[in-house]
Parts: sequence; C-alpha cells; structure tokens
Amino acid sequence: MANYDEKILQQYADDLYRQAKGIIVWTAVRYGAAVFLVSFLVSMAVASTQKNVSTDAANSGLILVLFLTLIGIAVGVDAGRRKAFMLKLQAQQILCHRQTEINTRK
Repeated sequence: MANYDEKILQQYADDLYRQAKGIIVWTAVRYGAAVFLVSFLVSMAVASTQKNVSTDAANSGLILVLFLTLIGIAVGVDAGRRKAFMLKLQAQQILCHRQTEINTRK
C-alpha cells in the first residue's frame, strides 16, 4: 500500500511550472514554422503555375509569406500563454491541496 507523500505533489507542481516557463516560446516557434512552411509551399505552387514570375511578384510573395509567419507566431504566443496559464493554475490547485493537507494534519 502506498502512503501519502507531500513531496510528490510539490515535485509535480514544480514540474508544471517548468513546463509553463518554456511553453510560450515553444508554441510560438511551432505555429510560426507551420505557417511558414504551408505559406511557402503554397506560394511555390502558385509561382510554378505561372510561366514568368517578375521580381516584384516574387518579392510580394515573400513579404506575404513573412507576414503570415508573423501572424502565426503571434497566434502561437497567445496559445502558449493560455496553455502556460492553465499549467500554472493546475500547479496552484495542487499546491493548495498540499497546503490544506499539511494544515489539517496538525
């Protein structure tokens, strides 16, 4: 039979905080990379259907790809912040339960 160990709750809460710390950047990078890849491939597909692509059209396509990538990064930051908040909230709930148990044990 396993016994209650308050250190496990503390370790789990610490782990959740560590996850929350890096998740914003990681999510922004993932979203930005995904949007860049998709928009780049679409722009290459569109450019390949045209016989002659002018420099101005190529530059406009590149600017559009970069703009969409920045939007993807911004959406990723927002999603990462929400996920980080949920992880921190879960950690706080665990710490609250731990503290309640410590206080009622006395």
